[in-house]
Parts: sequence; structure tokens; C-alpha cells
Amino acid sequence: MRVSDRPRLETASLVLRAFAPSDAPRIFALSQEDGMRKWLSNQVYRDEAHAASVLAFLAAQYRADIDLEASPYVLGIELKTTGELVGHVGLSPLRGEVEIGFAVAQAHQRKGIATAAVRALCEWAAEKAPTTRILGIAARQNSASQRVLVRAGFQRQAETEMLFQGIEQPVMVFAYAPQRQSDQ
Repeated sequence: MRVSDRPRLETASLVLRAFAPSDAPRIFALSQEDGMRKWLSNQVYRDEAHAASVLAFLAAQYRADIDLEASPYVLGIELKTTGELVGHVGLSPLRGEVEIGFAVAQAHQRKGIATAAVRALCEWAAEKAPTTRILGIAARQNSASQRVLVRAGFQRQAETEMLFQGIEQPVMVFAYAPQRQSDQ
């Protein structure tokens, strides 16, 4: 892939960008944080080599004609002011629909970063695939992620039990409901 074809979205304070091999140490470190271990256990990596292999897989998915219902599309979240990689946000196939996932380093939580990143990626996806429904799923106990989804434009759909992060557990299901021009 040419550098000019690599995905990049921007908000006022963030750059959502393609992962690079040099991101592996930071992504590994993020995967070791308590919040990641608790809420995103399937994204905890054994070592930097494991993180690098996952990033290589994700980078191989970047292409202009991506089918969001068939391939994951995950971007790094970088602060514009410092260039620091502080998390990730991505879309993954989920039974004919698309699920958004996100994580932000503990030191950068409660600053609106996750909300801005989720909103930006959902707006991009809604333009790219307007008929695709985007879901947000959070463990019932994970109220912080639920608040991010609501602030990013999702509406609660259901509470159910499902296999989530490798274990059967109660979850809250949200659906993205973008603001129409007449709603604003």
C-alpha cells in the first residue's frame, strides 16, 4: 500500500491513523493496563512480538474498497499536540453488521478522546457504507464505555447475554444513530 493510500481521519485534537510496525511496543504496553485486562481481555498481548503480529494483520486490511461487514478496520488514536499514540478505535464484522470497539490509555481517559474517536470513525463509516448498521457492545458492568457510546451518538437497543471478549456475559447493545441535518 502506498503511503498516500493509508487511512487517516482527523478531529480537532486527534489523528486516527494506520498502524505502523513501530507502534507494537506502545500497543503491547496499553494491552497490559488494568482496564484492557478487565474489559478487552482478547486484546491483551503476550509480548511485543504478539502485538506486532496483530498490528501487521490489521495493517493488511487497509484498502480503499474495504467491506466493513467482512474485514476489520482498526486505527490508532494519536494526539495532534504531541503525536502520542493513546489508543485505538475500530470496526469489526459482527453477523452481517459492524461492531465498533475502542480503548484509550488510562492516563488519557475522561478527556473525551474515546468519544471523539468513536464519533469520527462512525461518521466515516456511515458515509462509506450508509446501509450498514454499527453496533456498540459493552459489558453490563462497563458503564464508562456505555457513556462513551451514548455521547458518540449511539442509542441503547437491548440488554442481553452473549459471548463477549471470550466469555458468556451480560452486555448492553447500542446502535449508532447519526444526527441528521434537521436534528441539529
